[in-house]
Amino acid sequence: MEILLVLGLLLALYVAWSIGANDETMATLAGSGFTSIALAALLGALMDFLGAVFLGYTVEETLGKKLIKGILTTTDVVILLLAVATWLIVASYRGWPVSTTHSVVGAAIGLGILKYGLSGVSWNSFLRVLSGWMISPVTGLLGSVIVYAIARKAVRKSVHGFSGIIKVSKYSSVLLIAFSSVTAFFRGANDIANATAFLSTLVGQPLLIRGVCGAGMALGLLILGRRVIKSVGVQLVELDPLAALCIQISTTLTMGIGTILGLPLSGTHVLVSAVIGIGIVRRAWINVRGLGEIFLTWAITFPCSAALAVAFSLFLLTLML
Repeated sequence: MEILLVLGLLLALYVAWSIGANDETMATLAGSGFTSIALAALLGALMDFLGAVFLGYTVEETLGKKLIKGILTTTDVVILLLAVATWLIVASYRGWPVSTTHSVVGAAIGLGILKYGLSGVSWNSFLRVLSGWMISPVTGLLGSVIVYAIARKAVRKSVHGFSGIIKVSKYSSVLLIAFSSVTAFFRGANDIANATAFLSTLVGQPLLIRGVCGAGMALGLLILGRRVIKSVGVQLVELDPLAALCIQISTTLTMGIGTILGLPLSGTHVLVSAVIGIGIVRRAWINVRGLGEIFLTWAITFPCSAALAVAFSLFLLTLML
């Protein structure tokens, strides 16, 4: 049993590292050209850690206690973490900004049904999570469009000449750093539960586990997360500081409200939807092929994670016979 707990903690670290490696929160900051990808990743790693430690408990409760009705064993927790980690690390290596939330919920649903049947899943809780998945991208997209329309109108009325435009870009860049940091804080708080929720429920010590896994998430962002930051912020759509700021404001509000309410949202979906909204309203160049690949990974994440959880469960069951 102690060996399984150690393995579970190592896998939780692996999942946290994978989450960080797949975190594109700072993509708009890098895409605006105001900072380098490396500096954006460093700032994001710090804020991810702080959010994970101090606010991660909100979503932990939703995932760890309200989704599966049955009792999870140490082996079950190891299987869940292994399934999520396997899928996320593949996605991160490919540079796909997939949803960690979809992955962990998919794995939990797959394992819950395999072990307890349909009655083993709290479908009311799942529908609540699903509604958040459906509403948050729309909120992110419409929010960025509305904020950009208001900002652009204000700029046209009060800013004149080339020097005025330069000032707008400068102030937008400074504000962008602030909003990107706040977004990363909420993103860390929301995402850390994907690594810690089931383990914390099993063994307790949630603050300690969030601290250890929060550090792992920060390292993942620093080591491999720059791939995804580049994929979303640099290769998906052209951004200027003002447009990037509007995207981040919308993302910050959506992720902040969702995290406080304990909803396990996909920060990836919110941010990418906000980026798309700005690209459409500005009639800017959008990488349609890259966008198509992102949508494909969104669609397959949930079933792939569920299938991995079932496969690992059956494999372990076969070994025990």
